[in-house]
Amino acid sequence: MTIDNSVRWVRRVTLAVALIMIAWGSSVVLGQPVTAWFAASATIWMTLLLIAALWQLRGSLLAIAALALATAVVSRLFSILRLHPPANLAGLRPDDLDLLVATGPGVPGFELLGWVLGALVLAQFILRAASAAAESRDSSLNVAALTFIRIYVGLMFVPHFGSHVLGGPFQFKIYTLYFASLGLQMPAMQVLLAGSVELISAIGLVMGLFTRPVALLASVYLLLSMLWGGHFHIGYVWALPDGGYEFGVFWAVMVAVFAVVGGGPLSVDSSIRQSASQGRSPWLRAAGLLSV
Repeated sequence: MTIDNSVRWVRRVTLAVALIMIAWGSSVVLGQPVTAWFAASATIWMTLLLIAALWQLRGSLLAIAALALATAVVSRLFSILRLHPPANLAGLRPDDLDLLVATGPGVPGFELLGWVLGALVLAQFILRAASAAAESRDSSLNVAALTFIRIYVGLMFVPHFGSHVLGGPFQFKIYTLYFASLGLQMPAMQVLLAGSVELISAIGLVMGLFTRPVALLASVYLLLSMLWGGHFHIGYVWALPDGGYEFGVFWAVMVAVFAVVGGGPLSVDSSIRQSASQGRSPWLRAAGLLSV
């Protein structure tokens, strides 16, 4: 089987798994006592997942990136869903508050389905990169590697904005209390601001949209998070109790690379520039013509 045939086969399987995820998520939203907040968030992202799953059949690498983002968000939302939150939060330590919304319990089995769909998206990316590398190995592999890193560091924001602003009132209340325990002023506004920055950072980096300013914003945000969270006072190693600053600074440095180099050839930014120079609609090109 050739690489192109393998790609077409993986695309079809990807669509099938995405449809299963959407059907399962919809049944939870319609059949379980979820809040209107959660239902709205889940519906929006499942719609985006459907669009991206259909879009990726055309072979656009931008569609693969969009599918990765939508898959991560939908998987995260249903993996942290807490249908029966505790009635009383009194006496819980800040770490306990964080664990209440960061670890589930979620819909049993949904996270596994998310990993399966994520693996299919990754397989598509690898196969497409391998196909392009066969023509001009060094340049294509370098572009593919930078694109992969850009998408990955963007996806790392998903668990954070998913809990901060998409998970519903219980998650928002928990993080408001958690931020208050850190001594932050106007904690509810801080949670909303943090979630908004994380959402913008994820979309901008994964899609390569306004990459340089978004990467700068994300990098500064991560460093400030380490500062306000007290991680610089704990020490460097992340495995220390309550976490040192190793992970956060490493993540900030990786993101900062894209504030310098931009989104690269496989990004919405590049598509917009090329279309503008050719007098065509940049969004039309981004929708259908961007490929490895």
